[in-house]
Amino acid sequence: MRTFENRMRDEHSVRLAVGLTGYSLQIPAEDILAATQRDHRIVRARQVAMYLSHVGLGMSLARVADAMGRDRSTVAHGCHKIEDYRDDPDVDEWLDGLESQLKNVSGLLGRPPRSSAINP
Repeated sequence: MRTFENRMRDEHSVRLAVGLTGYSLQIPAEDILAATQRDHRIVRARQVAMYLSHVGLGMSLARVADAMGRDRSTVAHGCHKIEDYRDDPDVDEWLDGLESQLKNVSGLLGRPPRSSAINP
């Protein structure tokens, strides 16, 4: 059984992926997370964020689905779509860059700050 803290951590992790994706594509995070947004660009951005959460952060499809308020099959479909786009070297390079940035930021945020950084 997943705890409240684990669910909140997953939601924050997904929001990090959504924020990075939105920044990169110049799409507001709120639009990417909105359940009613079906515009092609926004759907693709949502799929990228799902993919990054799954691959970049190592979250299961079910956890990504729960954190985004989607069905697991929707997340699986989105991840497969983005994986297909990786055949394009430019897209592959772009996704590698986003994945690397996401891992770096999530690693920094996952560690408690050193006491010397808080108390100079």
